[in-house]
Amino acid sequence: MPLSQSVGSGEGEAPRHRKPARRRRYPPQMSAPRLAIAAGNALGTEAAIGVARQGGNAVDACLASAIMGWVAEPFFTSIGGSGFITIRTPDDHVEVIDGNNIMPFTIPETPGQGVRRIFLPDYADGIYMGIAAGSVAVPGVLAAVRTAWERHGKIEWEALFVDAIAAGRNGFPFPRTSDYYLSCTLDTIWSTYPEARALFARGDDQIHENEVFKQPELAEALEMIASKGPEVFYEGELGHEIADAIAADGGFMTIGDLSGYRAEIRSPISTNAFGWTVYSNPPPAVGGAVLIHMLALLEHADLSDEVERLRSIVEAQRASVGYRKERYQDPDGVAAAFTEALKELSSRAPRSPDTTHMSAADSDGYVCSLTESNGYGAGLVVHGMLLNNTLGEEELNPLGAHRLPPGSRCHSNMTPTVARGDGTTLGLGSPGADRIVGAIAQTFIRIAVDGASIEEAVRAPRAHLDPRPEGEKLCYEPGLPGDQLGYAPRPYDDLHMYFGAVQTVAVTDDGELQAAHDPRRSGGSALV
Repeated sequence: MPLSQSVGSGEGEAPRHRKPARRRRYPPQMSAPRLAIAAGNALGTEAAIGVARQGGNAVDACLASAIMGWVAEPFFTSIGGSGFITIRTPDDHVEVIDGNNIMPFTIPETPGQGVRRIFLPDYADGIYMGIAAGSVAVPGVLAAVRTAWERHGKIEWEALFVDAIAAGRNGFPFPRTSDYYLSCTLDTIWSTYPEARALFARGDDQIHENEVFKQPELAEALEMIASKGPEVFYEGELGHEIADAIAADGGFMTIGDLSGYRAEIRSPISTNAFGWTVYSNPPPAVGGAVLIHMLALLEHADLSDEVERLRSIVEAQRASVGYRKERYQDPDGVAAAFTEALKELSSRAPRSPDTTHMSAADSDGYVCSLTESNGYGAGLVVHGMLLNNTLGEEELNPLGAHRLPPGSRCHSNMTPTVARGDGTTLGLGSPGADRIVGAIAQTFIRIAVDGASIEEAVRAPRAHLDPRPEGEKLCYEPGLPGDQLGYAPRPYDDLHMYFGAVQTVAVTDDGELQAAHDPRRSGGSALV
């Protein structure tokens, strides 16, 4: 069964939304840059610039930015986490490199072994999760980065790590977004473990925004990986340190689980939406499936009126996420359930003849979209490396703790996306858990339907329907008519990191480049 499917409108059917008069969204540059980068942190942008100046391509730049993220975006990403990379090559081939975390091959003595359930009252309006050693899945982002570099990289492997190692060793101002997350989690997650407390606490307080943050142990670990390769993490000295820490805390992942990890190369899922072809992350991950489902529902919606547009977006989110909760429980069944969803959508509309983040593009035609995550963090820090809590994220484990088959991919919302239309190729994606898909869809609609520039699109206000047990709540930023739809309103006073951070790049068919970073987080963008 192919993982690439197509859903769209019939040739003779006029869409109900109005397409504005065509205007050039990507004005000519005064000079001719050859690479664009947008990243979730400014240091990641600088690392990408450095790689580009050494002759690296868009994939190299994106990978260097991702590696810097392990240092410069504490909590939001880590070498001990997961990631997906969507790459469009100069010959117009699109592939997805799956570095998602997996359930260990080792079977726990009992479901829930080594997991401690906690509640964070001050983050995301309150959330339950599991932490500790039993929540750690086998991490895959490093394997994905290595695979992408082997297939598409242009510069030396060690060069990707130089800036990240220097930042870890010399320090940098602690980011605002990390300060906020730490203020919500220090006591419940990080104070539990001496290594984590030593890294993030300052006496009875925490490290705060703009204080110098140094990570010499992490710098040393990255130096080992740069010189010896990922094997030192998956099979060697670092891997044994991770396995020993897991065992000491009552977990069950072993060095055998680490050494058995492999990144997977997959064909993307795709759809035709608003005259663009959108490529994203395929099953067994769920993020791309939900995005394609949502865009297919919006293809025939009335987007000309601001109230009806918001209503359509909210209802499309509700329908696609509702289908996910009902049918995407078992990761092994996501592909079949997604195919069934496409058949249902196709019966409603005629089939067309024609489905922390960083993005990079270069004038040769490479576009790279990379999303990575460390979950909320298990609390364990090993040789400076923060370990994920994927097996403790209740949203990603709908079957219950440790109910996944051994060695299977975990659920994931990550949705690194490439879109092509109007003589332009976009790379875009976002962090933000269950807000990822909505953030990407709303940003894409601004570009494809409204003709907005990518900078205008990432700065535009967003909404998210939060399906709380006590009742649905519509969260929205200033400028949206969220109080006119009949949901319990949750207005935000300004643009907020709750609504993700869509990092976007664009390259036209004649090589003109643009980059825009999302102001909701401490990001950066540049043309080189």
